Amino acid sequence: MNGNVTAPLSWVFTLVFVGFYVVAYQHSIHLWRWPYPRYILVALSFGMVLWLLVKMRFHLPWVTYWIEMADYAFLATLMYGYFKIQDKDRRIKDRLFQSANWDALTHVQNYAAYDRAIGYHFSRSLIRHNNLTMAMFDIDHFKCVNDTYGHLAGDEVLKQVSSTVVDVLKAKDEQIVLYRTGGEEFNVIFPGYTVAQAQPLVQEFFDRVKALRIPYNDVELNVTISVGVSSLHRTDHNPLDFYKRVDSHLYRSKKMGRQQITLE
Repeated sequence: MNGNVTAPLSWVFTLVFVGFYVVAYQHSIHLWRWPYPRYILVALSFGMVLWLLVKMRFHLPWVTYWIEMADYAFLATLMYGYFKIQDKDRRIKDRLFQSANWDALTHVQNYAAYDRAIGYHFSRSLIRHNNLTMAMFDIDHFKCVNDTYGHLAGDEVLKQVSSTVVDVLKAKDEQIVLYRTGGEEFNVIFPGYTVAQAQPLVQEFFDRVKALRIPYNDVELNVTISVGVSSLHRTDHNPLDFYKRVDSHLYRSKKMGRQQITLE
């Protein structure tokens, strides 16, 4: 308003503009009906008041006022279309990101996300000489569940097991992430943890899964997991070397009768 901070109309203009921002923000974060009519009504209502203050401050003729209001209404409509395009583009990107990084069934991160994460943590741990531990587990006799009760029962088992493990991990440390890397195979990355530090958490989710009672139709399913755990070695040349060692510990758990944890 012409840089005059002592003019009363300047302060009225500022307060109205702040009110415009607050009301517009509230409309933008709520999924109310009729978004465009609400948007244009708010924009025109505040716009008329703001331009009226400008008219009064600079003694503009009414013709100029209505011309500016018409231009303003046209610009507001164009801006609404632009915001809708931007919002649609953001939603598409969000959906693509979700489908590329998250497992649709269990809602944990998938193999693609694991592959990026283990590459990052592997390099970071070697460079900074940080600890890094990984656990790998799969559900014992999972094929029997599918063959006996059907794939929907197997899906329910996968969801319940992954949810249980995530609950245990999140309660301890948000940095520890569960990934579904195969059909019934999961990996857990423990950044900054030694095997000894990760062991209590592994034991906790192992016990919690064992205690699960999963209702399905008229039966109650009980499953167990086999787990392999190892830490990063300085002799590991790449993440695959690390993965293979953890996988070999998991294989040892299964070979020794399943339902057990093999630590390095």
